[in-house]
Amino acid sequence: MYLYKTMDKFKDWLPSRKKKITFEIIIFFSFLLLGTFIYDDYGISWDEVSHRSNGFVSLNYIRNLLLLNEYPGFPELKDYFAQSYGVIFDLPMAYLEKLFHIEDSKSYFLMRHYANFIIFFISTICFYFLLKKRFSFQLSLLGLFFLILSPRIFAESFYNMKDLVFMSLFTIALFFSINFLNNISYKNSFFAALFCSMAISSRIMAIIIPFFIFTFFILESLDNKKYFLKYINKFFLFLVLVLTITFIFWPYLWTDPIVNFINTFKSMSSYIWRGSILYQGNYISALNLPWHYSLVWIFITTPMLYIFLFVIGFLFMIIRLIKRFLEINSKNKSNNLWKGNYERTDLFIFLIFFFTLYIVIEINSSLYGGWRHLYFIYPCLIYISIIGLEFINKFIIKKYIFIFIIPFLIYISAWIFNNHPYQFVYFNSLSGKNINSNFEIDYWGLSNKDALFHIANITKKNNIKVYINSDSPYYFSLSLLNKENRDRIEFIDNINMADYLVTNHYYAWGNRSMPKDDPVLVNLKLKNEFVIIKEFTVDNIPINSIYKIN
Repeated sequence: MYLYKTMDKFKDWLPSRKKKITFEIIIFFSFLLLGTFIYDDYGISWDEVSHRSNGFVSLNYIRNLLLLNEYPGFPELKDYFAQSYGVIFDLPMAYLEKLFHIEDSKSYFLMRHYANFIIFFISTICFYFLLKKRFSFQLSLLGLFFLILSPRIFAESFYNMKDLVFMSLFTIALFFSINFLNNISYKNSFFAALFCSMAISSRIMAIIIPFFIFTFFILESLDNKKYFLKYINKFFLFLVLVLTITFIFWPYLWTDPIVNFINTFKSMSSYIWRGSILYQGNYISALNLPWHYSLVWIFITTPMLYIFLFVIGFLFMIIRLIKRFLEINSKNKSNNLWKGNYERTDLFIFLIFFFTLYIVIEINSSLYGGWRHLYFIYPCLIYISIIGLEFINKFIIKKYIFIFIIPFLIYISAWIFNNHPYQFVYFNSLSGKNINSNFEIDYWGLSNKDALFHIANITKKNNIKVYINSDSPYYFSLSLLNKENRDRIEFIDNINMADYLVTNHYYAWGNRSMPKDDPVLVNLKLKNEFVIIKEFTVDNIPINSIYKIN
């Protein structure tokens, strides 16, 4: 009864517009404050070093054009292996590093972590207002919390400079693009083009947004010539601006825009990674993954409530789309695929989600490290889940929907808090038992920093010899230790000379058996040469183990 009374009081509190705005400000300020306090708790992913290089390669290219001295230690753009990678994030970070004379590795990587979070923070604001234009205040808040309280997304918003930055820019572009579709003007055309270009300059897959913008424009124009004549100039401006701004933001395109743009498409679709992936209990070559790899990862790492609501929303969208198709056949009108701005927005987001998954599965894209390459459609998944929640709220439960949702959000919040900073290891109940024997755990090597930090704290030796028994590059994680400790730790290849053995149980190249049966570790245990002294765990799953010579 107390819960019901509390919810009634909450409902009474909501109608005031002033109170809603105050509530929104408190939520976003609290989230910003939280990120500011915890951004330096996370380790370094092994891609962050290459991201720094990406930025400096392009910065040197620009400095060369301006007849300025280049920064040493980086290859030329024309010879760089990742020349086609977007640098919309990496380039400004490289510039800021030099602008503020940041020389210490710990400082410049933490600067990137905070910038990573800030971009995600901005995207959550855009996502919330995207929801607010479509749903009620309560449902929009829930959608915001669903996004923020997604454990893996929460953690990776601080260090994943490839997939989370792209997801954030994609979300911002989605918000302004839908604004443009629903309220066509020169101003909205410009902002949609600007943020679409930024997203494309992060990863070329964002071109799917302009593609669907023009698809919807054509569909709307088929039976409405006045619509076409009235808005063609604004859509043409959008196209010109997308091409122009993308060119400006992407130095790789400057020498030969058309050819290099095509080359980027080719490299994306034919990218080859030759490592092995632990998937459903077996090590499988990344070149021979089953078609359901990404789908399984989505369903086992997304909170169950969000998955359930997504399925409801997805089915609702399918049924409504079929209904609209039937109306087209009966009325012979092409633009009956949607009725009003709400349905147009729903369909736009639904098609982006559906066709992205379809394309990835159809072309058998090279995926690894879970479903991180598809994170950019996660806000679409959340949006569809809110459609499902709206349906349940209207036609099934009708009231007190918060009573069923809030306890789950409290549970997820508690899990995020209790497992900080290892939220990236989140699996839901669909993943089954023996997760570490079936799926990769710490792909990014985020826990490596804490393992090395622990070794440095418990050892007074000036030269600590560490043997790495995994395919995770621990030496990257030294960057986040202070200089004194960095100088004390030495990685060696001779296990017989090691003081410590470390492993995060990640074996990407197929040169190990299952972690629990790893021959090196078994040998060491049998001989009693090493004993385990520290193990970092999440839900009793070991993500990093430290062994010491006995």
